[in-house]
Amino acid sequence: MLSIFNTAGPNISRKAARSIVRDVYGLDLSATALTSERDQNFLLKEKAEPKYVLKISHAAESFDVLEMQHAALAHIYLYDPEIQLPRPVNTLDNELIFHHETASNEKHYIRMVEYVPGELMKDLGKQTNGLIIDLGYLLGRLDLALQDFEHPAAKRSFPWNVAQTDFLINNQDNIRSKEDQLIIQHFLREYEKNIVPISHELNRAVIHNDGNDHNVIVNKDNRAHGIIDFGDMVHTYIICESAVCLAYLVLNNHDPIDLTAELIKAYQTVFPLTELEISVIIYFICLRLCVSVTMAAYRKQLFPDNEYITVTEDQAWGFLRKMKNVDLQGWSDKVVDKTFH
Repeated sequence: MLSIFNTAGPNISRKAARSIVRDVYGLDLSATALTSERDQNFLLKEKAEPKYVLKISHAAESFDVLEMQHAALAHIYLYDPEIQLPRPVNTLDNELIFHHETASNEKHYIRMVEYVPGELMKDLGKQTNGLIIDLGYLLGRLDLALQDFEHPAAKRSFPWNVAQTDFLINNQDNIRSKEDQLIIQHFLREYEKNIVPISHELNRAVIHNDGNDHNVIVNKDNRAHGIIDFGDMVHTYIICESAVCLAYLVLNNHDPIDLTAELIKAYQTVFPLTELEISVIIYFICLRLCVSVTMAAYRKQLFPDNEYITVTEDQAWGFLRKMKNVDLQGWSDKVVDKTFH
């Protein structure tokens, strides 16, 4: 079955991107290609000043998913206008999403959003405690703004929703090492044993689901103030918002327990979590990284030239191999204790 994960993304030239912006938006801007997992994005500048981002969606992307993203952005802005977001821009025909067909008959949905000023968190080099607190606070505000948001597309079948384990079960054979396959199976068993029986007690909502350091924007005062890329939005366990973020932060951190407690404490000041939710976060952190390495193993066979696919693969495997031998319940107890005391 063709999907956004097993077929090549768009390949529109910089010249063609500029032509689209001129014809559809009436703007003459320079265009610079940005890295992306499955779509194609261009940074649009006016006299060297970043203004917008042109987003060319994968040909297999659903219109409903794009519509959900725009609806969510509008919903967040109404609830908390201080969060810096990539707000959509209307075309000359007053559309937010339009259909484009290339000369080679490829069809894509195209959008343009406002550029969110600042630096990507990944480019700062070091994450200080103050920035981690800001990040937890930002994610809490984001989920508070989204708590009443609903959209049918949010309940899609989606590999990056860690509440759905079908992708891991069906694709672990793409991992070449049998020993590493056993690691995936270990964390699946941990999920089945520790999460499934209490899943009805975990709160659910629509979440951003990709608050990693490639998507968090930090302002000139070194404060996390914005977030981009809403393409992975799903309806899932609320605790997964923090878990997804932490899954990438823990990879280079010497004390992931303190880091987790620090971020959760800040998140809690805005959007309180239950003790049960906090106690299971490590299972979701590990499961997210399982999806990450399994997706990398699957997609790098299809698209060996896309380096973005494997950007955290080695570090993720290092963390999973280490955590396989760790008492996850004991780890969780320490996080809970540090969070509440």
